[in-house]
Amino acid sequence: MSRSLALIFVGMAGIFWASSGVAVQDFFAHSSKSAMELTNIRMCTAGLLLILIATRRRNFWRSLKLMNGQPRLWLDLVIYGVLGVMFMQFTYFQAISIGGAAATTVITYACPAMVVMWESFYHRRFPKRGEVLAVILAMSGVFLLVTGGNPSKMLVPLGCVIWSLLSGAAFAFSAIFPKHLFAKKIDPYFLTGVGMFIGGLSTFALIDNRNWLPFFATNVLFDVSWIIVFGTVAAFLSFNAGLKFLTPEEASITATTEPVASVVISWIIFGTSFDLVESIGIILVILAIVMPSIVKR
Repeated sequence: MSRSLALIFVGMAGIFWASSGVAVQDFFAHSSKSAMELTNIRMCTAGLLLILIATRRRNFWRSLKLMNGQPRLWLDLVIYGVLGVMFMQFTYFQAISIGGAAATTVITYACPAMVVMWESFYHRRFPKRGEVLAVILAMSGVFLLVTGGNPSKMLVPLGCVIWSLLSGAAFAFSAIFPKHLFAKKIDPYFLTGVGMFIGGLSTFALIDNRNWLPFFATNVLFDVSWIIVFGTVAAFLSFNAGLKFLTPEEASITATTEPVASVVISWIIFGTSFDLVESIGIILVILAIVMPSIVKR
């Protein structure tokens, strides 16, 4: 695969994830189902589909053999699937149900700043110049988006802000925690599919109503199908396919497609708009994503 095609694949993954957030917002507008129940059907179904696709790869069975040879790694996979993937999905859906897809996605993308702060603390080093700029830009951008520049008022519901930041923290955890599994040659497709399915199974203990029939109602079926097929399966497959041929810096730049696409799609479908100060905040968050790469270059 050429570099240009790899960039397109990763960029498309961001667009798929963004469109998934918009579909979630539309779902909550037409259904009384909770964020945890939506997390349940999304992760169980998409995780199973990803596993079925991944079984066609030789690395899947090699990873399974490695995991069985070191049972301790299964505990790490459960932690990744539940505390990482499941919690990230649930908090993201919960935030959207309160404040909408566009604001949630932008605030969630403050997570690179969280990664920078954690890595600096863990390795006991000062952040690099690009990382410092990323943190400042992300925090400033979220502040402008949430308050419009006036600390005495909130333009985005507080609940949306809190759940979005928790989703960003879970996203950061999901990016950092499984690194030791990759170092042991665990296949990313195996990790994604099995981790998502395990996380989905864990949600059965957190919901009372285990009836999936309301998800097949005509007014939400398209939303649910889009969330599972494009917003999850296609997005992860596209991202992993392109990531193999890109540097981390290039992948981080293409990740900006998600918050941008979320804002644009929300404007087209729901008429969601932002004033000048809020728009500047969105731009600052997007710059925070690419700043470490720009400074490094």
